[in-house]
Amino acid sequence: MKNAMMPYLIEGVRLGLELASQSVVLLVLIPFMVWVTEDLPALMIGRAVAPLGSRYRRFGHFGREILRHGIDVESGLMLTLALLALLILAGMFFFTPSCLGLVGAWLADPLLVGSLILTGALWAVPAYFGQVVRCWFVLCLMESFLVLAAPGVTGFLGVHHLLIAAPGSSLAGTALCCAVALALLTPVPRREVLAAEMIEQAWPPSRAERDQKQRILELYRLGWVLLVGDSLLPVLFGLEGLGSVPGFIGRFMGGVVLILIGRFTRVARYRRFVALLLGLAGLMALAGRFAV
Repeated sequence: MKNAMMPYLIEGVRLGLELASQSVVLLVLIPFMVWVTEDLPALMIGRAVAPLGSRYRRFGHFGREILRHGIDVESGLMLTLALLALLILAGMFFFTPSCLGLVGAWLADPLLVGSLILTGALWAVPAYFGQVVRCWFVLCLMESFLVLAAPGVTGFLGVHHLLIAAPGSSLAGTALCCAVALALLTPVPRREVLAAEMIEQAWPPSRAERDQKQRILELYRLGWVLLVGDSLLPVLFGLEGLGSVPGFIGRFMGGVVLILIGRFTRVARYRRFVALLLGLAGLMALAGRFAV
């Protein structure tokens, strides 16, 4: 009986180590990622920004406040969804390949994870409902195009394996067009918009609760950047060993660059450009489908 249970025990330990290692790496990198997305653009245009260490202190204070005073149910649920989305999109695996199907890679589906992120955006600012619906529609189209281009392929892990096997497939072009379209959308409100919204509605009432809400929304913004980066560079998703950390950072930086290009060029104002990109993605998907 003990011998029969041993494989399950070993697999459980591996799974626990995998989850723990991924969580630790994410917790270490999240303040740096927030600094890159929030402060680096301002630094690039000559504005004074807080040093990187202040981001670590803020998140440290955020964690200590939760441990000391707890968190309300609604904010706790939103924090859990944000961390789950980041864990799924991270695509890092440090131990045996057998853990690939157990730690969330099979959940790394653009529509599924994107819906989690959009839920957080709608929770933060209900007035963003129209923008959230548009983003969700784009995610539905992206999901359809990926399935059309490569039937049977599911999620970013499936796209990764197919691109490794066939680098010149039209799936790469489809994913690229969808990534650019997602980069031009802003479903999660930026810090200034959220601050103005909270002051106008006088909710949450205390400054501590407003800061807590800001920290949670920063995680959702990171999730959207990672979603863009995973769509742009799916070939780096699901790498194994220590090499998965540079792959994760590379996908994140790819998403940041793409979003910043869209912001600085102000292409996002032209909605027809997003429609053009989606149309091009659909044509590439059809071409790949008929070529099979």
